[in-house]
Amino acid sequence: MSKRITAIILNYKHQKDTAKCISSIQKTDIGSEVATIIVDNSPTKTNRQTFKKLFPKADYIASPSNLGFAGGNNIGINKALSTGTDYVLIINPDVVLPHNFFVPLLKHFKNKRVGIVAPAIIHKQKDGLYFGLDGKVDWNLAKPKHQNTKKITLTNPINSEFVTFACVLISKETIQKIGLLDDGYFMYFEDVDYCLLAKKKNIDIILDPKVIIKHNTSSSFNKPTGKLSISFKSHLRFINKWLPLSKRIKPFLHALVLYPYLYFLWTYHFYKYGR
Repeated sequence: MSKRITAIILNYKHQKDTAKCISSIQKTDIGSEVATIIVDNSPTKTNRQTFKKLFPKADYIASPSNLGFAGGNNIGINKALSTGTDYVLIINPDVVLPHNFFVPLLKHFKNKRVGIVAPAIIHKQKDGLYFGLDGKVDWNLAKPKHQNTKKITLTNPINSEFVTFACVLISKETIQKIGLLDDGYFMYFEDVDYCLLAKKKNIDIILDPKVIIKHNTSSSFNKPTGKLSISFKSHLRFINKWLPLSKRIKPFLHALVLYPYLYFLWTYHFYKYGR
């Protein structure tokens, strides 16, 4: 492999998931050549010892506190850049990769305009399995809309407005042009924000529907409602950052109604159906 790739896995109280994720990286087409950085947002002496024993070549970084998705990954990105990496793979610990992963995704970077590349994601929803693709922002409500489908019929790469950062390859040049993730978002919306900044820099974002990963969505939360307050705060930040004052009223009102509604709906489903 002529280019250096560094995978960044952000651990938060999910040792088993993180270990499974790293193992899946190592089993991919060129996984044995990929450097690994574990950023631990829930560091303990036991965590350090366990990860060092399982993955002696990986860099283990104990975060000073739980810095969230953006803050934690930024620690890893800085470390990766300092080692001379060419590409950063941001990957959630609850993701498992297929064998043919890096080689097909890296081919897209031959186009010098491309700076961000992501796979399709298979994940569970209450009524079955879905494939997550890319997304677009509904600017009327400042609301990102992800494309989910029960069957993938597309085979050609999709030039996207944004992709999820549950699993994404980003070139060094892109990070140098845009900078790090906005750590004002503790979790959620930081990937949409980063992709929009990339678009402003005329950087292309590609979703490859032929590469499919498995993602256990929101495994960090014991109850689905646990993420709503975090998402709400991030949504407000997104509205303030990307819309002029005159266009914020409707999105604000929508958010103020949406999140309480989701809380009561998800609470009902959780206690009635256990999900």
